Order: sequence, then structure tokens, then C-alpha cells
Amino acid sequence: MWLALEALMMSRNIRIAMLMATVVVLWMVSGLWVSSDNDPAAEQDESKAVNLTQVQAGWYVEKTYRPVLEVQAATVAHRDVVVKAQLAGNIVAVLADRGAFVRSGETICEVDTEDRSSIHRSAQAAVSRAEIEHRGVLSLDKSGFQSDLAIARSSAELEAARAQLAGAREALDNLRVVAPFDGILEEHFVEPGDYVSPGAPCGRVVELDPMRVKAHVSEANIHALTLGQGAKFVDSHGRQHLASITYLGRTSDPTLRTYRVEVEISNPNLALRSGMSGSLVIDGSEVSAQLIPGAMLLLDDAGATVVKTLSEQNRVASKVVDIMGQSDKGIWVRGLPSRIALITVGQNYVVEGEHVAPRFDAESTSRLQPR
Repeated sequence: MWLALEALMMSRNIRIAMLMATVVVLWMVSGLWVSSDNDPAAEQDESKAVNLTQVQAGWYVEKTYRPVLEVQAATVAHRDVVVKAQLAGNIVAVLADRGAFVRSGETICEVDTEDRSSIHRSAQAAVSRAEIEHRGVLSLDKSGFQSDLAIARSSAELEAARAQLAGAREALDNLRVVAPFDGILEEHFVEPGDYVSPGAPCGRVVELDPMRVKAHVSEANIHALTLGQGAKFVDSHGRQHLASITYLGRTSDPTLRTYRVEVEISNPNLALRSGMSGSLVIDGSEVSAQLIPGAMLLLDDAGATVVKTLSEQNRVASKVVDIMGQSDKGIWVRGLPSRIALITVGQNYVVEGEHVAPRFDAESTSRLQPR
């Protein structure tokens, strides 16, 4: 029995020894694995990557863009004139109603003739008498019975009579206050029976075809415009009217520091009225530019518009850009290389020259990354 118990104890000790040996072997092997995984160089690289600022980026390339300048505008009558009486007298007739279309030369109001008709008839008679006398003087001259002085005096009297007749005829013509051009009689300022003096306003005539459209543009935009350049006016109802630039201001508005631009549009049916608001749209010349999200734009310390770019070594740089226009998809800018990596998210948290860890947008990388 003792022999059996001693054999059992020996077998148990052997098993325990084998188990402990197995554990020691496993521990030694695991130590090799841990030492392989915790390589000092790998740990340093991993630590460095963790410390870099994470940003999102994308690749952008130049595209053809036609900048469009759109500014607020308003219609203005092509001509707007107040017609005035040239002679004093009582108004005897107002021959056109407000809002009526008048032709060039059509009478708007008329001043009483008073004694001007008789003055005109007297001047006609004086011319007739002077012509007869002058013919008589010339006939006597042929016979040698008239001096050169008498002939000169007769000629002078005839010319004076003709001048008086012309003045009397002009006075009669000036009794009528007429429209200077085809247009609308917007207002009349007198009624029959009113007394007017020379220079008193009689009516206001406006020409609405063609129609002028005026707008103001900034100093940066005025240099890109030329006379005759095509444009279009979009009125408040969304209707588009083709136009061309007819005037570019040379002096700026003292308050707004902007320059006046005018275009002309056809208005044969007088559908447009003076003072209507809308937008003036002018297409520029084609340029190469990049379309980027508006959120990428920043201002540097000097107030310039910049974007944050990435070098091949993932170093941050700032590039100044010029804004050319905008669309529903973003902002069109110039001033960048034809193909460039831009920081799209996180640009506010990195500085010039900083080494970052970018994560590129998959779509932009596949389509736009340089080959």
C-alpha cells in the first residue's frame, strides 16, 4: 500500500513539474513577441503620427470659367425734358393730356398771340415796300441816275425789313410749346388762362424707347468692362432684356466709391417704365479658375483672401486668391497652380509651415490627383 501511495505522489510531482516548464516556455516566447512589437523606432513613429494635427484635404484643378457680374440696377428714361414757354402771355390751350404719347413737334400748350399777328403782317408789308423801292433804285442805276450810296442804303433797308419779318415769324412760332422728341407727356404744369413768363415750365416729356438702365460697379470690376459689351437686364418680374454698354463712368461716387455703368435696351411697346428695379448681368471673358467651397476661404493678417494648401511633404502654406464669382456649388478663385491640394476641414487650426496628417477625400483623389 505504501508503495502504491509513493508511486501516486511521484506521478503528481512529475505532472506539476511539466506544467510549470510549459508555463515558463510560453512566457519566454511571449516575451520575444512583445519585444518584437514594441520596437523603439516603431513606437517613435507611431507617437509622432499621433501628435500631428489631423486635417481633411482634397485635390483641385483649374477649369474654364466665364465670370458673371451681377449688380442691382434700375431703368431710367432715355431723355427727360421739361419744355418751357419762350414768350410771355396767357395760355390759351393745352393740347395734350398727361400720359399721352406725343410726336416730335406736336403742340403741348399755346400762348395767346395778342398783337404778334399784326406785327407779323406789318413786317410783311415793310418787306414788300422795301423790295419795290430797291428795284426802283436798281433801275435808275442802269440809267446812270443813281449813286452807289443810294443803292447801298436801299439794300440795307431791304435787309432790315426782312430781319424784322423773320423775328415776327419766329415770335409767332414760339407761341407754340412743342414736344422736342417722340415720347410721353408725363406732366403739364399750366392750364388755359394761366399767365406765363419766358422760361416758365409748360410740360415734361420723357422718352422711353430706347430705355436706359443704370447701375454702379466697384473699382475692381469697372476695368473689366468695355463700351459695346453685351449685357442683359433682368427686371423684377424675371423677364430678360438684351442690352449693350453705352456709358462707363470716369469718376467715382463720392459716397459709395463706385462707378456708374449704363446700358440701353429696346422698349418698343413701352412695357418698361422708368424707375423699375432689377439686375444688370454682364458676362466677362473666359478665364482659368478653381471652384472651391466657400468655407475654405480665410483672411490673413493683411486682410487678403487666402486658402491653406499642402505641399508634397504635407506642410501647410497660405496662398492668396482672387474671387472671380460664385455659383451654387462654391466660389470661383484665381491665383493657384493648375493642380493643387487644399485643406478643406481644419484649416483654421493649422499654421504656416506646420506638418500635418491629411486625410484626402476619396472622390477628389481618384479624379484629380496628379498622375
